[in-house]
Amino acid sequence: MEERAPQLEAYRKKRDPERTPEPFGGRRPGGGRMFVVQKHAARRLHYDLRLEMDGVLKSWAVPKGPSVHAEEKRLAVHVEDHPIEYADFEGVIAPGNYGAGSVIVWDRGWYRSAKPEDPLEQLRRGKLEVELFGYKLRGRWTLARMSGSEKDWLLLKKADGAAASDELVDRYPQSILSGLTVEEMADVPGRLASIRQHLDTLDAPRREVPAGSQPFMLATLDERAPSDKGWLFEIKFDGVRVLAARRGEQMELYGRSGQLITGRYPDLARALLALPVEHFVIDGEIVALDERGRPSFQRLQPRMALTDPREIEAAAARVPVEGVFFDCLALDGHDLRRLPLTRRKDCLRLLVPPLGPVHYVDHVLEHGPAFLEAANEQRLEGIVAKKAASSYAGGRSRDWIKVKCQRRQEFVIGGYTDPQGSRGHFGALHIGVYDGARLVYVSKVGTGFDQAGLKSLWEKLQPLARATPPFDTGAIPKGKSHHWVEPRLVCEVRFSDWTNDGGIRHPTFIALRSDKSPEECRREAIEAPPEIPSHPSPPLRGGGRGGGVAAVVASKEVKLTNLKKMF
Repeated sequence: MEERAPQLEAYRKKRDPERTPEPFGGRRPGGGRMFVVQKHAARRLHYDLRLEMDGVLKSWAVPKGPSVHAEEKRLAVHVEDHPIEYADFEGVIAPGNYGAGSVIVWDRGWYRSAKPEDPLEQLRRGKLEVELFGYKLRGRWTLARMSGSEKDWLLLKKADGAAASDELVDRYPQSILSGLTVEEMADVPGRLASIRQHLDTLDAPRREVPAGSQPFMLATLDERAPSDKGWLFEIKFDGVRVLAARRGEQMELYGRSGQLITGRYPDLARALLALPVEHFVIDGEIVALDERGRPSFQRLQPRMALTDPREIEAAAARVPVEGVFFDCLALDGHDLRRLPLTRRKDCLRLLVPPLGPVHYVDHVLEHGPAFLEAANEQRLEGIVAKKAASSYAGGRSRDWIKVKCQRRQEFVIGGYTDPQGSRGHFGALHIGVYDGARLVYVSKVGTGFDQAGLKSLWEKLQPLARATPPFDTGAIPKGKSHHWVEPRLVCEVRFSDWTNDGGIRHPTFIALRSDKSPEECRREAIEAPPEIPSHPSPPLRGGGRGGGVAAVVASKEVKLTNLKKMF
């Protein structure tokens, strides 16, 4: 970024780094196609649209904000370029500084050109057509320079499926990072006081929760969603489990084995630091979304193995991650683990916004079988049923039950077969699971690979070669076409069911799982529930966020019509 410093000269001339909290550039690489809309309560309230180009954020001040009404024109005044880091900026610019007032990140996402021409060349010609993929703004937009003016442009929404009749700036006034409105950003202590007032009504002791040694709550696999009262239901996400712990300005992300993974996901750590409370421990998943807005583990996987900070930041620009959080263990010094889940989620809702790179996982109360049916129709991974009155005890229990739309689990790779026909590298993988200390052969899986994946995985297998099968038992194949490796790699496989002899039907390779150890790979059998007491559970109150997916699923039709609100 330093070689591009002249582009930011106008920006820096207007600001004093000793007096403003705004970033000054030079610390974070560009290279992506990010867009951001910030709401700025300066002398006059306005919105700032910024598009990443040429290593900076090209910027326009939009006095009335973007309109999603098709073809409605809004004035957009071209202003000085801003540094890439400005896309994260929220805060209060003190009186006496340029642009004094509060700033929030109202929306953010990525964009692509709606024309074959490069966006920077379109900008030079005075008409830029882009497609936005944000949390609030979607679809095709045009920026056109007005004749006779260098600074005055028009911003308008093109007629497409993302156009709407209402105004998003009115419907969603909150930041996607902190969850605060621009007015609340000017009075963060007031927002914090209201959260503390709520915490004081709870029976939650003041003590530290050690996130690094806290066992995760784990769900038990079942084949049916509970239909009795006393349960809530959430979407099951295809990502990496995480405990996020903040202490002041220190943000730590812990994986399932207790290891620190903060350095792999700096974009998520930055987003979590924008939340308005300085001490919390929350439980969730790290996900990467595909172009349809659905979690994709295959899209996330390349980021999981990176260690070089420059490669990590570059990957964050190409494949940003989101944190989806469904439980709150500690908030502002209070230990919430013994509270009922519904109370913990109430606290989480106060902390985490409904939209953005860090967001709250909504739920439905009851309606479990219908929710599972809707998840199946949308081809999701599955759902998680949780006892609404359960505490956060850690470990696996039937307080949390996972029901998969299609069965999928992790297996140990123990070998491979010769390729057939035009396929290169290998034909199928030999996979198994542990039963105690014994590695049991399960099946081979030969679908789900592309050519690049075959080559990459084959290269990982070669250093692990051994002469004999690593499997201790099972229907282990024999013959020269089978090759064996040390059981060190783990893969996730989708399949329809287990067979009576311990195999699996219709297996499909999904991805390598570097976040799982081989010893964790055990058959996830359907566990028989314990005897249910004869007295009914007490009725529940409340439910999902109004208007969200949960409210729709709980209706008679039971459809997941807007998954983005849960993702």
